[in-house]
Amino acid sequence: MDLVNISSIVIHALASGAALVASSVAREEIVVKYRSLKEFIGEKFGPIKPVDQLEKRLSEERQKLLAEDLGDAIEALPGTPKEIEIVINQLLGRTKALTESLEKVPQAEFDAVGIDIKSVKAVNVKIQKVISEGGATGVRIKGEDWELKGDMTVENITLKK
Repeated sequence: MDLVNISSIVIHALASGAALVASSVAREEIVVKYRSLKEFIGEKFGPIKPVDQLEKRLSEERQKLLAEDLGDAIEALPGTPKEIEIVINQLLGRTKALTESLEKVPQAEFDAVGIDIKSVKAVNVKIQKVISEGGATGVRIKGEDWELKGDMTVENITLKK
C-alpha cells in the first residue's frame, strides 16, 4: 500500500470519528479509539493542530490537505525501514480499530444532531431552539444520571441541509 492510500485511509477514519464525536452521540468505544489515533498521530508525526482544525470544520479539502501532510510526515520518518514499518503498522492498527467501531454505528447516528446531558437534577428541563445546518436527519438526546421531578420538553428543532 502506498503512502497516499495510507494517509487517505487514516484521515478518512479520523474525519468520520471526529464527526461522530462532535455530535455528542458517539459511543465511549469510538471516543477512546478516535482519541488514541489522534494522539498517536501527534506523537509520531508532530503537532496535531491541523487535526484540531479538521474537527472544527470537516471538509473534503481539509481532509485532502491533512492526508497530504500525513503522507509527507510518514515519508520523513526517521529510522530504519523496519522501524518505519512498525510505526506505519501501528498507525494502520489504530485506524482499523476506529474504523471497525465506526462500522458498527447505524447510519442514522451519523445523521443525527447530538445532545449529551450528564448529571441533571431538576424539576423541569426544556430544550428548545436547536438548529443544525449540517444536513442531520434526526436528533439524539443522551442522558446519564438524571433526576427529574417534573417535565422534560424538547421543541423547536430545525434540521437544515
